[in-house]
Amino acid sequence: MSHGVRTLWRVLALSAICLSIPGPAHAEWQFTPFVGYTFGASTTFFDFDLSEEGRATDETRVNFGGSVRWIGASPIGLEAYYVHTPGFFDAKEFDLNLARVIESRTYALMGNVVVATPRNWNRYGLRPSLSAGIGLMHASADDTLQIFPYHQNLLGMNVGGGAVGMLSERIGVRFDLRYFRNIKGVAAEDLEFPVTGGEPVRLRYWTLGFGVVIQP
Repeated sequence: MSHGVRTLWRVLALSAICLSIPGPAHAEWQFTPFVGYTFGASTTFFDFDLSEEGRATDETRVNFGGSVRWIGASPIGLEAYYVHTPGFFDAKEFDLNLARVIESRTYALMGNVVVATPRNWNRYGLRPSLSAGIGLMHASADDTLQIFPYHQNLLGMNVGGGAVGMLSERIGVRFDLRYFRNIKGVAAEDLEFPVTGGEPVRLRYWTLGFGVVIQP
């Protein structure tokens, strides 16, 4: 089981604990597992792709994750948000001495403040919202010869928006568009391997997610 998947299970366990804690009558917990896409990436981490078609990080990747949101009738809420993108640095072509990427990923775990439209505006219609916050971003890649391995944790931020549409008192759907980037660069000389070509660490990408909202 990869580290990112273990982290997701920890988030889900924490979510279950949070859901068991009673809150004010006017506030509700929303648990949303989702799948989606990661795209529009930009990074100074070494790119293993030697093809003429572009960088490995130019590819759109499938992601998965989950969120736990605490929000009521008022516009303000809180949220824990996790997204994992396997194969983020996987290359189509990488033939340096027969080396190839065997595993790569990024994931982010964020704590967000949510601003949504008041619930009484549209009880069973779409409820748009914006959210932003800070947290952990992680990037890693391993190749068969361990030429340029990296496993880097970064302080990051995210900002995005979307909407929740409740189909009943307990079940709804959600879509979300979100931007992630690190906000505290790591100097190249502080890295164990020269995996940024001498530049400070930069990692940025967009995600699009679609999920099912469960409201206990």
